[in-house]
Amino acid sequence: MLSRSRNQQSNIARFVVMLLVALFTVSVTSCTQEKKEAPKPRARRTGTGQIQKTAQQIDAQNAIAVIETAKGTIEMEFYASEAPETAKNFIKNIRLKYYNNERFHRVEPTQLIQAGSRMVINETIPLEDNNLKLVRGSVVMAGDGTESHVAEFYICLDTLETAEQHTVFAKVTSGLDVIDKIEKDDKILKVTIREKD
Repeated sequence: MLSRSRNQQSNIARFVVMLLVALFTVSVTSCTQEKKEAPKPRARRTGTGQIQKTAQQIDAQNAIAVIETAKGTIEMEFYASEAPETAKNFIKNIRLKYYNNERFHRVEPTQLIQAGSRMVINETIPLEDNNLKLVRGSVVMAGDGTESHVAEFYICLDTLETAEQHTVFAKVTSGLDVIDKIEKDDKILKVTIREKD
């Protein structure tokens, strides 16, 4: 009985020592990790080993945005002179992949289809009132008439009349038949940028 009691005490003592060693190791490891510097950002590389252009290096005047959906592909050109900041913002959003796998969450038949990004909420950019009309194929930043949402856009299915000001920043150049087929919750597979041919 005495031998059994000593064995239990010995096992308990070993367990306590192991527990203390484990706690000490965790403590030292976490202190060491806290002192490490945060990783520095670096340019992404494409499959060719070349550094991708940043949004500032992309000339909106010569860029085409390509929106791929299950219903087909929509291509649009930017109004780089009439809405330069909005065009740059949209190109930046594409580079950050904000629109990939998002859905057209608003569809008003014969009027408009709208999509955006859940990555950006309640952020705005200044309105660029350029007097461009809301006609079929116009690509417009959603807004309240005084400013634009940073990542919400819509495409006009027909001419729209509104008293509010909006920033028209691009026009659909290919895929007008596709925008007519879009239904609520259709997914944007991905959006990319390419240079004009």
